[in-house]
Amino acid sequence: MDKRAFQFSPVQRYLDRIHEELLDLKDGAVADYIPELTRADPSWLGIAMVTVDGHVYQVGDSRQSFTIQSISKAITYGLALEDRGLDQVLSKVGVEPSGEAFNSISLEPGTGRPMNPMINAGAIATTGLIASTPDAPPMQRILDAFGRYTGRPMAIEETVYRSESDTGHRNRAIAHLLLGYGILDRTPEEVVDLYFRQCSILVTARDLAMIGACLANNGVNPVTGVVALQSRYVEKVLSVMSTCGMYDFSGAWIFNVGMPAKSGVGGGITAVLPGQFGLGVFSPRLDAKGNSVRGIEACKRLSKDFSLHLFHVARSTSATVMRQVYDCAKRTSRRRRSEAELAVLAEQGHRIRVYELQGELLFGSAESVGVEILSELARVDYLVLDLKRVIGTDQASILVLSELCMRIADAGKRLFFTDGKHLYRFRKHLQGQAYRGQEPGPLHFEDTDHAVEWCENQLIARADTAGADTSVADLSQQYLCAAMTHDELESLRRAGLEREFKTGERIFHAGDRAESMFFILSGEVEVWIDTGASLPLSHHLRLSSLGPGMVFGEVALVNEKRRTANVSAAMETRCLELRFDAIPDALLVKMLMSMASHFANKIERDTQLIQQLA
Repeated sequence: MDKRAFQFSPVQRYLDRIHEELLDLKDGAVADYIPELTRADPSWLGIAMVTVDGHVYQVGDSRQSFTIQSISKAITYGLALEDRGLDQVLSKVGVEPSGEAFNSISLEPGTGRPMNPMINAGAIATTGLIASTPDAPPMQRILDAFGRYTGRPMAIEETVYRSESDTGHRNRAIAHLLLGYGILDRTPEEVVDLYFRQCSILVTARDLAMIGACLANNGVNPVTGVVALQSRYVEKVLSVMSTCGMYDFSGAWIFNVGMPAKSGVGGGITAVLPGQFGLGVFSPRLDAKGNSVRGIEACKRLSKDFSLHLFHVARSTSATVMRQVYDCAKRTSRRRRSEAELAVLAEQGHRIRVYELQGELLFGSAESVGVEILSELARVDYLVLDLKRVIGTDQASILVLSELCMRIADAGKRLFFTDGKHLYRFRKHLQGQAYRGQEPGPLHFEDTDHAVEWCENQLIARADTAGADTSVADLSQQYLCAAMTHDELESLRRAGLEREFKTGERIFHAGDRAESMFFILSGEVEVWIDTGASLPLSHHLRLSSLGPGMVFGEVALVNEKRRTANVSAAMETRCLELRFDAIPDALLVKMLMSMASHFANKIERDTQLIQQLA
């Protein structure tokens, strides 16, 4: 994937912008109850996002190392569930929000069971449940588990570990209480030392985003493909993150932000939007509840701007929104082209690319579409996004596609959205935007075929082909007349009648008796049918458009039946109408031979197209 696609993607530009804006937010203070944490630079700010497709976006100090602190509780809780099973873990640690600070001694009366695994008491109990094997003691197993989430080897910051160990008397007291209630089956000193070490693991904002992405992706690391957590426990971890992950701010967090999250006093926050992405934010300044001030604000803005609240109801989703992608080197519009024009499209048609989308566009799916488009932008001049199978767009996808439109316009390329009349919010948003003077605008064409035809015309005009002439009076350019002599062509012209048609005038109707054919000398006609009630948005379906040097109605030379489609003048058009009964027999034979050759070549091209589409 082209790295420039990420650099100029709508998501990356959005993260760049909020990073710049949040640098001015200087509320809060660096944690000081662990002396080593005071060494953090208060100005640090890193933001990272990893989608379930494995796309990584990051800005600022996203690779600055810091200690994970309490965010580690979510990972060790998942590891304990895998080691001991749900019932045994629940017998030692509850799942109820405490509504109290992270270091509170919140134990269930009578049993001594900690209220949940996200406060220190519950995390110490959870750490005590991590299994030990001859080949891997508990700490090594914790480091290995972290590595599956982040996709890299993990290490402990020894100075922070020693600082925590030297000052962690309250945690030791909690561990002794747990031992007294029978929650721990190891010595308090061993368990607390393990807990101090796991909190001192070095991570980055990017690592936190990867951790979130694994949970968003049902436990699988979207970059490495490694299973970080068994899928049956993912929902359990996300549940306690939702209700308890932000300590006594958890209720306000889920109300305002609406994403499962976990914070740490090192300044990190990891947040998860299931099925879409993981978010990691690092900024050392904390509020009174121990959460990163800038981290909370970044998550609030993302949730609000892109409607990412977990309980925002999506009507439906699709396994993939990218139904089909093709270019016009092999699959052209319904406009019938001359041989010269077809040669141009065969050579240059790859510069027109059509993306057929389907399902409901949400943040993650729209972002994925944007990345794919931008990764190919250097090789494409014209892009068409067909939306007729898209059943809905949310605010996030609208903003992503709107930003994508501006990026493409800035690059001097053209982007058109077609067949989107049913997407009212999307159209309304785009109609209110200025797209760097793109003309025609991104919503100009109602259907994909007309948009593609316009793009083809630009390539053909750029190539300056003879086939692009607006007037062709020479009948020798007609495929039916290719084998005729000059005298035969003149005889044919004398047998015909020149006629002029105004824009929109019907030349003949479907069902009319077929008695003649028409050579187009100038202008353009459209062959179309009335679809009746089969298409609610439009009854007019274009089958083909034809220009100068082309003929229509000639198939009746063979079948002598009624017209199967309507033909109208798309602009002022001049034709030579030739009645079948006026054609000399010798010329009729030549025409039928030319027709047979023409349709044989057409069948060959259509067969190749079907093979390519298959």
